[in-house]
Amino acid sequence: MSSSDTAADAVTVTVRLAEAPDATAIAAIVNHYIAGSTANFRTEPQPAAEWERELAAYGVRYPWIVATVPDGTPGGEVVGLAYAKPWNPRQAYDWTAEATVYVAEGQRGRKVGSTLYRELLERLESQGFRSVMALVTSPNPGSEALHAAFGFTLVGTIDAAGHKFGEWHDVGVWQRPLAKLADPPAPTRPAR
Repeated sequence: MSSSDTAADAVTVTVRLAEAPDATAIAAIVNHYIAGSTANFRTEPQPAAEWERELAAYGVRYPWIVATVPDGTPGGEVVGLAYAKPWNPRQAYDWTAEATVYVAEGQRGRKVGSTLYRELLERLESQGFRSVMALVTSPNPGSEALHAAFGFTLVGTIDAAGHKFGEWHDVGVWQRPLAKLADPPAPTRPAR
Protein backbone atom coordinates (compact mmCIF):
# COMPACT_ATOMS: atom_id res chain seq x y z
CA MET A 1 0.00 0.00 0.00
CA SER A 2 1.43 3.39 -0.93
CA SER A 3 1.44 6.38 1.40
CA SER A 4 -1.21 8.03 -0.78
CA ASP A 5 -3.48 4.96 -0.28
CA THR A 6 -3.01 5.22 3.48
CA ALA A 7 -3.87 8.93 3.44
CA ALA A 8 -6.98 8.32 1.33
CA ASP A 9 -8.19 5.57 3.68
CA ALA A 10 -7.73 7.88 6.68
CA VAL A 11 -10.11 10.54 5.32
CA THR A 12 -13.05 11.00 7.65
CA VAL A 13 -16.45 10.10 6.30
CA THR A 14 -19.24 12.37 7.56
CA VAL A 15 -22.91 11.41 7.46
CA ARG A 16 -25.66 14.01 7.15
CA LEU A 17 -29.25 14.26 5.93
CA ALA A 18 -29.52 14.44 2.16
CA GLU A 19 -30.61 17.75 0.65
CA ALA A 20 -32.02 18.68 -2.75
CA PRO A 21 -28.63 19.92 -4.07
CA ASP A 22 -27.23 16.40 -3.45
CA ALA A 23 -29.49 14.98 -6.18
CA THR A 24 -26.87 15.38 -8.92
CA ALA A 25 -24.22 13.46 -6.94
CA ILE A 26 -26.79 10.83 -5.93
CA ALA A 27 -27.82 10.34 -9.55
CA ALA A 28 -24.18 9.92 -10.61
CA ILE A 29 -23.55 7.29 -7.92
CA VAL A 30 -26.66 5.25 -8.68
CA ASN A 31 -26.40 5.64 -12.46
CA HIS A 32 -23.02 3.90 -12.27
CA TYR A 33 -24.82 0.82 -10.87
CA ILE A 34 -27.66 1.12 -13.37
CA ALA A 35 -25.22 1.15 -16.29
CA GLY A 36 -22.86 -1.55 -15.15
CA SER A 37 -24.45 -3.95 -12.68
CA THR A 38 -27.57 -5.81 -11.68
CA ALA A 39 -27.61 -4.19 -8.22
CA ASN A 40 -30.26 -1.84 -9.63
CA PHE A 41 -32.87 -3.17 -12.07
CA ARG A 42 -33.35 0.11 -13.92
CA THR A 43 -31.98 -0.01 -17.44
CA GLU A 44 -31.96 3.74 -18.16
CA PRO A 45 -30.21 6.45 -16.10
CA GLN A 46 -32.25 8.04 -13.32
CA PRO A 47 -32.17 11.84 -13.68
CA ALA A 48 -31.23 14.08 -10.76
CA ALA A 49 -34.67 15.74 -10.94
CA GLU A 50 -36.31 12.39 -10.17
CA TRP A 51 -34.05 11.93 -7.14
CA GLU A 52 -34.96 15.41 -5.98
CA ARG A 53 -38.68 14.55 -6.26
CA GLU A 54 -38.21 11.27 -4.35
CA LEU A 55 -36.27 13.02 -1.60
CA ALA A 56 -39.09 15.56 -1.29
CA ALA A 57 -41.73 12.82 -1.30
CA TYR A 58 -40.09 10.42 1.17
CA GLY A 59 -37.40 12.36 3.01
CA VAL A 60 -39.67 13.78 5.70
CA ARG A 61 -40.95 10.41 6.93
CA TYR A 62 -37.93 8.26 6.09
CA PRO A 63 -34.24 9.01 6.61
CA TRP A 64 -32.30 9.88 3.46
CA ILE A 65 -28.65 10.32 4.31
CA VAL A 66 -25.41 10.86 2.43
CA ALA A 67 -21.78 10.20 3.29
CA THR A 68 -19.34 12.95 2.42
CA VAL A 69 -15.58 13.38 2.45
CA PRO A 70 -13.76 16.72 2.54
CA ASP A 71 -12.98 18.09 -0.94
CA GLY A 72 -12.63 21.80 -0.31
CA THR A 73 -16.30 22.62 -0.91
CA PRO A 74 -18.68 23.57 1.91
CA GLY A 75 -20.67 20.29 1.90
CA GLY A 76 -17.88 17.94 0.87
CA GLU A 77 -17.99 15.33 -1.86
CA VAL A 78 -20.96 12.92 -1.68
CA VAL A 79 -19.49 9.40 -1.75
CA GLY A 80 -22.51 7.33 -0.77
CA LEU A 81 -26.14 7.37 0.14
CA ALA A 82 -28.59 5.31 2.15
CA TYR A 83 -32.30 5.83 2.28
CA ALA A 84 -35.56 4.23 3.26
CA LYS A 85 -38.94 4.18 1.58
CA PRO A 86 -42.24 2.45 2.26
CA TRP A 87 -42.04 -1.33 2.01
CA ASN A 88 -45.67 -1.26 0.91
CA PRO A 89 -48.03 1.73 0.79
CA ARG A 90 -50.88 -0.03 2.64
CA GLN A 91 -51.30 1.41 6.14
CA ALA A 92 -50.75 -1.86 8.05
CA TYR A 93 -47.14 -1.80 6.76
CA ASP A 94 -46.44 1.64 8.30
CA TRP A 95 -43.86 0.19 10.72
CA THR A 96 -41.83 -1.58 8.01
CA ALA A 97 -39.45 0.28 5.71
CA GLU A 98 -37.34 -0.74 2.74
CA ALA A 99 -33.67 0.24 2.95
CA THR A 100 -31.12 0.83 0.20
CA VAL A 101 -27.45 1.79 0.25
CA TYR A 102 -25.06 2.78 -2.57
CA VAL A 103 -21.36 3.63 -2.43
CA ALA A 104 -19.62 5.67 -5.13
CA GLU A 105 -17.18 3.92 -7.42
CA GLY A 106 -13.68 4.15 -6.00
CA GLN A 107 -14.91 4.45 -2.39
CA ARG A 108 -15.21 0.77 -1.48
CA GLY A 109 -13.02 -0.39 1.39
CA ARG A 110 -13.45 2.87 3.32
CA LYS A 111 -16.45 1.60 5.35
CA VAL A 112 -18.77 4.09 3.64
CA GLY A 113 -21.56 1.50 3.21
CA SER A 114 -21.25 0.27 6.80
CA THR A 115 -21.19 3.80 8.19
CA LEU A 116 -24.29 4.72 6.22
CA TYR A 117 -26.23 1.55 7.04
CA ARG A 118 -25.45 1.78 10.75
CA GLU A 119 -26.76 5.37 10.82
CA LEU A 120 -29.81 4.57 8.69
CA LEU A 121 -30.85 1.61 10.86
CA GLU A 122 -30.34 3.58 14.09
CA ARG A 123 -32.48 6.41 12.72
CA LEU A 124 -35.25 4.06 11.61
CA GLU A 125 -35.34 2.37 15.01
CA SER A 126 -35.37 5.68 16.89
CA GLN A 127 -38.30 6.81 14.74
CA GLY A 128 -40.34 3.78 15.80
CA PHE A 129 -40.00 1.49 12.79
CA ARG A 130 -40.11 -2.18 13.77
CA SER A 131 -38.74 -3.92 10.69
CA VAL A 132 -36.63 -3.10 7.68
CA MET A 133 -36.52 -4.96 4.37
CA ALA A 134 -33.91 -5.02 1.62
CA LEU A 135 -33.97 -6.48 -1.86
CA VAL A 136 -30.61 -7.83 -3.07
CA THR A 137 -30.01 -9.15 -6.56
CA SER A 138 -28.35 -12.54 -6.36
CA PRO A 139 -25.53 -13.23 -6.53
CA ASN A 140 -24.08 -10.12 -4.92
CA PRO A 141 -21.61 -11.34 -2.29
CA GLY A 142 -20.67 -7.85 -1.09
CA SER A 143 -24.24 -6.71 -0.49
CA GLU A 144 -25.25 -10.07 0.96
CA ALA A 145 -22.32 -9.89 3.42
CA LEU A 146 -23.20 -6.30 4.38
CA HIS A 147 -26.82 -7.22 5.11
CA ALA A 148 -25.85 -10.32 7.08
CA ALA A 149 -23.34 -8.27 9.11
CA PHE A 150 -26.12 -5.86 10.06
CA GLY A 151 -28.45 -8.60 11.28
CA PHE A 152 -30.58 -9.05 8.19
CA THR A 153 -31.81 -12.56 7.44
CA LEU A 154 -32.60 -13.91 3.99
CA VAL A 155 -36.31 -14.64 4.29
CA GLY A 156 -37.03 -15.57 0.70
CA THR A 157 -35.99 -15.47 -2.92
CA ILE A 158 -37.92 -14.21 -5.90
CA ASP A 159 -36.75 -16.48 -8.71
CA ALA A 160 -35.96 -14.84 -12.05
CA ALA A 161 -37.37 -11.54 -10.79
CA GLY A 162 -35.70 -9.33 -13.38
CA HIS A 163 -34.08 -9.52 -16.80
CA LYS A 164 -31.01 -7.37 -17.37
CA PHE A 165 -27.89 -7.72 -19.53
CA GLY A 166 -29.46 -10.66 -21.36
CA GLU A 167 -30.02 -12.81 -18.27
CA TRP A 168 -32.63 -13.51 -15.62
CA HIS A 169 -31.66 -12.60 -12.05
CA ASP A 170 -33.04 -13.73 -8.71
CA VAL A 171 -33.70 -11.25 -5.91
CA GLY A 172 -33.19 -12.10 -2.27
CA VAL A 173 -35.62 -10.63 0.24
CA TRP A 174 -33.77 -9.73 3.44
CA GLN A 175 -35.38 -8.61 6.72
CA ARG A 176 -34.09 -7.17 9.97
CA PRO A 177 -36.14 -6.54 13.11
CA LEU A 178 -35.45 -3.15 14.66
CA ALA A 179 -37.20 -3.06 18.02
CA LYS A 180 -39.73 -4.90 20.13
CA LEU A 181 -43.26 -4.85 18.84
CA ALA A 182 -45.77 -2.72 20.71
CA ASP A 183 -49.47 -3.43 20.78
CA PRO A 184 -50.92 -1.14 19.68
CA PRO A 185 -47.94 0.45 17.90
CA ALA A 186 -47.31 4.17 18.23
CA PRO A 187 -47.08 6.17 15.00
CA THR A 188 -43.55 6.53 13.64
CA ARG A 189 -41.85 9.87 14.09
CA PRO A 190 -40.66 12.03 11.16
CA ALA A 191 -37.08 11.72 9.92
CA ARG A 192 -36.59 15.48 9.86
